[in-house]
Amino acid sequence: MSKQVLSKSLSRYLVVQATFNQSFGFDKNEIEKQFTRNCDLQFHVDQIVDTKKNRFDEVFFKKIFNNVFEKDEYIILLIKENLKSSWSLTRLPKILQAILRVAISEMITYPKTSLGTIVTEYMKLAEFFNIDKENRFINAILDKINTKLKSNG
Repeated sequence: MSKQVLSKSLSRYLVVQATFNQSFGFDKNEIEKQFTRNCDLQFHVDQIVDTKKNRFDEVFFKKIFNNVFEKDEYIILLIKENLKSSWSLTRLPKILQAILRVAISEMITYPKTSLGTIVTEYMKLAEFFNIDKENRFINAILDKINTKLKSNG
């Protein structure tokens, strides 16, 4: 796995973690500071990656993380519009909400990134967070939202 790919994967993982933390009411700016200045997490891909040795892409992290909040209403609307009528956003586990919000933020922030790359990356993250049973759901929602974003584009 190349360092650039690993760096982006690590950044995605950290953005999901940061967004998840914020869902419990922690201050967004404090979370960003903790993740960008004091990051001492380990990330498991095919091997353990120490972020002190393998820096994540801080610019990529900040753009996606900040966009989650700048476009929050729009992102939430996109998710709600694509849920079945029997579902509500609050029924989704917070980690699944974080994964979807971050994936959609990346779609908006980096529209040239292929849907396949985004879906693959966030489905892998679902496995890390032990919600891989939701992969079909994640794939379907992101596909629908991508189609809408491209048609509005």
